[in-house]
Amino acid sequence: MTAAPQALHLPRLAAAQPGHWVGVPGSALAVITLRHALAPQAQAGWLTCLSGEVVIDLPGGDWVRLQAGEAYSVPAGWRATAGAAQPTLLLAREDPA
Repeated sequence: MTAAPQALHLPRLAAAQPGHWVGVPGSALAVITLRHALAPQAQAGWLTCLSGEVVIDLPGGDWVRLQAGEAYSVPAGWRATAGAAQPTLLLAREDPA
């Protein structure tokens, strides 16, 4: 009999290394708890705000605000700035690094 898979608490995983992307084992997913604004990111994909609020600056001057539970397809070159709290983000990378 095999053991049941264990649940992975993504905000806790991200909080282990705040300000740094942490890969989700065996997937093209990564999580981060923002402590400071992120520099432009080379990785495109689906960005989901797991907690808090974040402003995403897009190439070309557009921006979008994400609150907990909201997602947006980000192109390469996006940047993120935290709202009032330190948000936790999940990135489903378009092309796994």
